[in-house]
Amino acid sequence: MSNNKALEIIRASIIGTGSYLPEKKETVEDFLRMGATQKNIDNWGVFEHRVMDEDETVTDMEVEAAQKAMENAGIGPEDIDLIISTSTLPIQIGLANSNLLQYRLGSVNAATFDVVQGYSSSIPQIIIASQFIALKQYRYILITASSNATRVTDITDPASFVVIGDGAGALVMGPTEDDGGTVAFDMQSQGKYYYNCGIKVKEPKNKKIKEKQYYDLPSEKLLFYIEAEDDDQSDFWNYAVNSLPENVNRVLARAGLGVPEIDFFIFHQNVHSLSAKWPELLDIPKEKTYFTYSRYGNMLASNIFVNLDEALRENKIKRGDLIVLSGQGAGMSVGSIVMKW
Repeated sequence: MSNNKALEIIRASIIGTGSYLPEKKETVEDFLRMGATQKNIDNWGVFEHRVMDEDETVTDMEVEAAQKAMENAGIGPEDIDLIISTSTLPIQIGLANSNLLQYRLGSVNAATFDVVQGYSSSIPQIIIASQFIALKQYRYILITASSNATRVTDITDPASFVVIGDGAGALVMGPTEDDGGTVAFDMQSQGKYYYNCGIKVKEPKNKKIKEKQYYDLPSEKLLFYIEAEDDDQSDFWNYAVNSLPENVNRVLARAGLGVPEIDFFIFHQNVHSLSAKWPELLDIPKEKTYFTYSRYGNMLASNIFVNLDEALRENKIKRGDLIVLSGQGAGMSVGSIVMKW
């Protein structure tokens, strides 16, 4: 419940959004052909996802999303003071993708850096941008997030290749002159699950499928994975289910607000059995949330940005609304933000 005190707002807000989805689609027919069962697909709730073209790069997607965000914000590339990016797989190891993005956009005045915190990277990106703007160090900050994880999905593991999808999203943040802005944020980490999920060099999961003639795979390659020891699976699943709702409650407590006072929620999205559980645990009605996993799968850090962009285009969020953005990612990390639109 609200404590009725005036909200203390950081005068920094999202002033433009954009998203990009590759044209190529893989559907249930493709998933079944590659070894998934209809029961798998129904349980995961993913019936279609997007896949990058072979000659497409993660920066190509980020450029498309960023240009739309800047257009919606009414500014040009030269107006951007800072670019903060997060990419599942950067173009080069150890180099910030944001540097290449700056060049491709023509944002000649922008400083750049990347944030790496798994699927929840979008949350610290927004928090960092809010602080820079509040301190008047930068005026307009471009944030991008992208998933090119189909490049490293294990085609012998249906839980990987069905659920993961490609896409990119972008936000422009700037100072606000009205009462909109960032109300509160909270982040938490649980390093004990560091090795439970990520991308590493490993063998394909299902050796029987690997041995079929139509899969020409090396014995080891860079692959996305979710793993837990038998005695750890229940504990890990409980954390995945409960940590995000708990974090939302923490950030709302910081803001002096309750769930009923929030007009809209945008969550990171995973499989149906997990993503659908979060609103249920928080007692959030369906019309106050927006998920796209049935059409796009899990686009990792770009989920929140893409879903926010679509929800805005469908007029589900209006000026003055209180919204919550909340993400959970490998590592494990979870974070939430309350904003007044």
